[in-house]
Amino acid sequence: MSIQCILFDLDGTLLDTSYDFAYALNQTCRHYGQQPLHYQDIRKTVSQGGLAMTQLAFPGLAGEELEARRQYFLDVYFKNIDHHTRVFPGLAAGLAEISNKNLSWGIVTNKPGWLTEKLLENLSFPSEPLSVISGDTLSVRKPHPEPLLLAAEQCGVKPENCIYIGDHPRDIEAGINAGMQTGAAMFGYLPEAAQESAWPANFFFETPIEITHFIREQL
Repeated sequence: MSIQCILFDLDGTLLDTSYDFAYALNQTCRHYGQQPLHYQDIRKTVSQGGLAMTQLAFPGLAGEELEARRQYFLDVYFKNIDHHTRVFPGLAAGLAEISNKNLSWGIVTNKPGWLTEKLLENLSFPSEPLSVISGDTLSVRKPHPEPLLLAAEQCGVKPENCIYIGDHPRDIEAGINAGMQTGAAMFGYLPEAAQESAWPANFFFETPIEITHFIREQL
């Protein structure tokens, strides 16, 4: 089936949010008297969410103490959410191609809505996404297929005519569960040991510009 709609994961696929996350997490470390972390260690954890990043910084904590640090971290992140966040270099041209070809597109992320909305309100794209589904839009989130199915519905496209691109195995699982084609963003926030053989995706993109070429030449 032809692809008529492109759905993107947000962090590590459409947007490089890692620098603002790293700043917020290291500010949290400093606040609590912890040594700051190396940027690359934080980057590899971003797609696992705020709790995983907080656990990375404070591995010996749990319960209320860990939650207090997570809330502090998210508060700092919220206040600095778009200082350095940009569309991945090379992908802006792909978004322009989506607009030129009159393709539908949307965003499906596990990021909470209050952060997603704050992040997107100051970003502009060649055409606006027809759907933005956050981690709390529904009672379920990826890898459950419902968020992707809702995005396809809002974009006015059948699931089988969509491709979902993400940088985490749950993204590929979610796309498969929704009956969509899938693309693995291998330039995203992956562990160093990530291998293509472990991802049952239809397409693999080693760099953002490869997504642009895919849109330009194959859609």
